[in-house]
Amino acid sequence: MHVVDVFDGSCGSHTRITVRREDARTVNLTVSSDCEAAAFWGQTNKQVDWRQCLGKDFPQSHLWQSAVKVLRHRSCPLPMTTLRAIEAEVGATRPADIRIHFLSSEETAERNAPREVE
Repeated sequence: MHVVDVFDGSCGSHTRITVRREDARTVNLTVSSDCEAAAFWGQTNKQVDWRQCLGKDFPQSHLWQSAVKVLRHRSCPLPMTTLRAIEAEVGATRPADIRIHFLSSEETAERNAPREVE
């Protein structure tokens, strides 16, 4: 079982996604969220065929299609986070945190500054 917490800074929502492998083809999902759309999305995806979600035709999977229909923001991190948790649960990747950090103006200038050659 893998559990991930998602804190979306844009909308301020907190979501917990739990993925548990049921059998060779199926994972069970539990999505708890203070976002109504995310909670509803979770209710429509309680059990999924992980091979459809992770295969080359993943945009046609119910998990992805329902996210497009139900979640309010196209950049909502829940579909990607759920896919990563499924990958970890079935052994396709190691469980590791994902971080998106917007750089301040100062950080951008600092990182783009030319370096002196010694």
